[in-house]
Amino acid sequence: MNFANTEAAEVDGATGWQRFALITLPMIRRSISTNLMLTTLQTLSVFALIFVMTNGGPGTDSTTLPLLAYQEAFRFGQLGFGTAIATMLLLVGALFSVAYIRALKPEVD
Repeated sequence: MNFANTEAAEVDGATGWQRFALITLPMIRRSISTNLMLTTLQTLSVFALIFVMTNGGPGTDSTTLPLLAYQEAFRFGQLGFGTAIATMLLLVGALFSVAYIRALKPEVD
């Protein structure tokens, strides 16, 4: 990150909040977007660890949506409901991916 812009804004009389909101935040926007996207997709796909360690238990305390889709489809025989849950997860992930791609459009000076 280039601190010359921040120093110039400080000399021009910008407050700390203005420097953060108008200079620092736009400079780190791509990093923030990438981290949010990776965290969101990882959160939506947590299955193996919970399945192996607790199988969604005790009770349903550690059941995630991917695990619920698996349980509904294969344990309870509700293939349609399990598929619907998995499809909704796919759509949510796709929606976040589109938002991520739009957030990272090339900047035009």
